[in-house]
Amino acid sequence: MAPTLIESYRKDLSGWPHTGDTRSVRSGFLLASRSLFKISEHEIIEPEDDVVRYVLIERVGANIADVELSNMILDYEDDGLNEQDIIQELLRSGVVDEANNVTAGRVGLRNYSFVEDGQDIDCFQVAGAYIQPTSHRKGIMSRTYVFMLNWYEHLVCDDMQTIPGARIWAGPMIRAGEVRIYNENGGSFEDVLGEKGIGRHNGFLPWNRGRLFDTSQWDPNQLQTTVQKFIVLIISRGTCLRIGFIP
Repeated sequence: MAPTLIESYRKDLSGWPHTGDTRSVRSGFLLASRSLFKISEHEIIEPEDDVVRYVLIERVGANIADVELSNMILDYEDDGLNEQDIIQELLRSGVVDEANNVTAGRVGLRNYSFVEDGQDIDCFQVAGAYIQPTSHRKGIMSRTYVFMLNWYEHLVCDDMQTIPGARIWAGPMIRAGEVRIYNENGGSFEDVLGEKGIGRHNGFLPWNRGRLFDTSQWDPNQLQTTVQKFIVLIISRGTCLRIGFIP
């Protein structure tokens, strides 16, 4: 375990990753990069591996040009509307056309449990997350993670992360809420993640380089000098602002 850096991660989003039955659980919307996105949760009825749910990220289609939709969102922002109100206005406006939604990314989830105050807490851990290259660096994945806390009390980071994926947890996520560093070996929280990938209180370093030799893109974030396994990052609903809109 432990957040380990890897060189690359790719997924084919043109098809559904599971061949068996799935159940649509719930969905909602968020704004990112002045576009509207639909986030939907799908339960796998008979899992083929440890992935038990998928969260699909779709860029919502419209019957107007992309730039016009972005301008609508900008106008609503200028009028002082918050994210939830803007989304509701867009859904009421008649411009949304979900038949033209485009898949932007996907998150796979596995079951996970940790111990807090002597109690076993069941939650989900990111098993894998992928965003289309055209949607990189637009805050879509980080906002999706935070949006998912509308549904889940806790969310645990993935074990293997590309540098851009790790930067989501080292940057936007620590600004969205409290990211705690949990040590499964002993069942205790070691620290709260701060800037540069360093624990705020004890200076704990959660990330290791794995087999990645060139980590220059990770700078100025820090890495373990002695690898400690069984480390994960956990963000919880109670420390985050709520984002998005759930109909």
